[in-house]
Amino acid sequence: MSAAAPTAAPDRIDAPTAARLAVLAGATFVYVTFEVFPVGLIHDIAADLGVGAGRVGLLISGYAVVAAVVTIPTVALAARVSRGTALVVSLLVLVVAELLAASATGFATMAVSRVAAALTHGVLWSLIAPAAAALVPRERVGTATAVVFGGSSLAAIVGSPGTTFVGELIGWRATALLLAAATVAVTLALVWAVRPRPAASAPARDGGPAAPQPQPQPQSKSQAQPPSYGAAGPVDWPAVLALCAVAVVLIVAHFLTYTYFAVVVTEITGTSGAVVALLAVFGGAGAVGTYLIGRHNDRAPQRAAAVTMAAFAAGIGLLALACGPAPTVVRCAAAVVAVAVWGGAFAAAGPVFQTGVMRLAGAEADRASSVYVTGFQIGIAGGSALGASLLGHPVAWLPLTSTVLATAVLVTVLLRRPVPGS
Repeated sequence: MSAAAPTAAPDRIDAPTAARLAVLAGATFVYVTFEVFPVGLIHDIAADLGVGAGRVGLLISGYAVVAAVVTIPTVALAARVSRGTALVVSLLVLVVAELLAASATGFATMAVSRVAAALTHGVLWSLIAPAAAALVPRERVGTATAVVFGGSSLAAIVGSPGTTFVGELIGWRATALLLAAATVAVTLALVWAVRPRPAASAPARDGGPAAPQPQPQPQSKSQAQPPSYGAAGPVDWPAVLALCAVAVVLIVAHFLTYTYFAVVVTEITGTSGAVVALLAVFGGAGAVGTYLIGRHNDRAPQRAAAVTMAAFAAGIGLLALACGPAPTVVRCAAAVVAVAVWGGAFAAAGPVFQTGVMRLAGAEADRASSVYVTGFQIGIAGGSALGASLLGHPVAWLPLTSTVLATAVLVTVLLRRPVPGS
């Protein structure tokens, strides 16, 4: 990818574009908040529905399995309409799912609500990053992707601990209703954000000067077609699939432990009251991680990936040590540091992998993103299921297994060839 012209203008994101990116981030916020809804409330939901914690954890696995199966066909179907329409429909389906969860009086209804949300999960996550990238100059694609993924980090900061806290006050069903109301608000904002903009206000795709005297046509060619984020030519599908495979392993490592976050934290601290606080630490660190990766992912993506994977392995490894024999105060302090490092690294990993896939895919970013999202869901399902199978063993087995997998990812990232544009 050629270097940008040394002028400040192409690197700037104007206020209207920033507002649109914020709305896209809001969409990821509500989707991720519902996706991980059972994590902080796993004991409450299990007790209310009369099932075990492991079975509630499988709600996350089941969600991911459905999303993995339907993502590629639903994204192909969504290609028949505009990205904006597909994104709005995805959020409307999410509202229905949240209302089903709020009305759930048994495990079956709760499972149906998860399936409903999973049906359009892949559509939103496959199109959201390319939609953000289409709003900005090519040199700012990594930054725009990080902003949108910031909604995911905000879900970890506010969404997950917030729903856990509110759920303990008014019940998890009422909390699902509040989440549905928030999703309706984001959907209305998204209708505005995805409206076509006048051709004169569209950002240049190559960082060069605007075309002289544009003719009075509805849209320029660059607006009608998705921009190319990497080198022109055929998509390097083997490289895309290899990068997605590496991402799958990391997602397995993450959700193996994160799905049972409440179980691990309660074991380390001796109280379930620490779950909300540490979820907030996880999310706050995630916001920092997303901000930092947005600054460096455009400049040195290969180095950013290596540092991110190293931090992930270090954080989850320290959490495993915190499960060992030590005074409670030492274990708690180690858990805080571990969760912060782990949370920051995992939040940064999303933009790293997503941007890498788009660089490799070029103009086929939507299709490649659907493959990545499918892999992501496979990783969630595999991690949650593997974690459930380990619940009969000492709790330390969860972060220990995650550490082994994360270390393997780190070694792979250090050895792999650079992504084009790195």
